[in-house]
Amino acid sequence: MIYLPPPQPVLNTDIRISGDVEIHPTASLAPGVILQAAPNSRIVIGADVCIGMGVIINACQGLIEIDSGAILGSGVLIVGESKIGSNACVGTATTIFQATVAAMTVIEPGSIIGDISRQLHLDENQKSTQADTQPQAEAGKNQRNSPQTSSNHNSSNSATQANQTNVQNSNQKQKSSSIPKVETSVEPQDKNKKDPVVGQVYINQLLVTLFPHNKGLDSNAKNSEQ
Repeated sequence: MIYLPPPQPVLNTDIRISGDVEIHPTASLAPGVILQAAPNSRIVIGADVCIGMGVIINACQGLIEIDSGAILGSGVLIVGESKIGSNACVGTATTIFQATVAAMTVIEPGSIIGDISRQLHLDENQKSTQADTQPQAEAGKNQRNSPQTSSNHNSSNSATQANQTNVQNSNQKQKSSSIPKVETSVEPQDKNKKDPVVGQVYINQLLVTLFPHNKGLDSNAKNSEQ
């Protein structure tokens, strides 16, 4: 919606009529209304028509006809060959340019009707916005699809890893079952038996050769040999 300031009072309260203008006696015209018909043009206002304050009707190259019971809000501008149907209601500050308003039609305030250049401009803007939104929509679809593919890929990887671990565990079980067990018997050691000292014989022989007359040493050597 377009912001519309409240209607301001018209400084010139006179009603100006110029050219070929026909007004029904039951029609009501507010102060500041301007009705102007160019040469070879005409304005016809029907019965019970209500024209608001500051309305401008400019007929050029044709006829402007306002049928019975139509209401024109304040600040309405009608230019060119146009027709307002019976009991139609035109909102405040509306511009009608060479257009026809059907009977019993309600037009919102601030509307612009019959401007072809404006419609073309709006169509171009709509096309540009659609062209801009299409790549974004496609990108959004790709982003929505990408998590699904990644999740599927991750799930497939996890499944393959689980299969590999299961195969490894089964192979290990088969290997462990195929290896024969060897029983080894451990002989108990005699606690009273003493291990021989390495080099004791050589030491005894050396003592005998150094001390031949020492019987005590000889006897000890013999005892150690026994």
